[in-house]
Amino acid sequence: MGNKRGATAAKGGGRGKAQEKEKRRFGGGAVKFTREVRGELKKVNWPNRDQLQQSTAVVVIIVVTLTLFVAFWDFIFQYLARLIFT
Repeated sequence: MGNKRGATAAKGGGRGKAQEKEKRRFGGGAVKFTREVRGELKKVNWPNRDQLQQSTAVVVIIVVTLTLFVAFWDFIFQYLARLIFT
């Protein structure tokens, strides 16, 4: 069978010099992470101005509606609590 590490290294399955150098130096992991994040952000399908405005309008309408709903029930329960406890 033999040594698995030696076989892998002989086949070229080991790390390249650039990866080893990046790993050894201080902050190499952070540099690699930053490069990968920038690469992923280039793949993102960003919304155009109209899509952004529509999405923002939907969020604002939902937030206002839920705020009014919660405020309504808060006033109802506050009124009932005053009737019961005073």
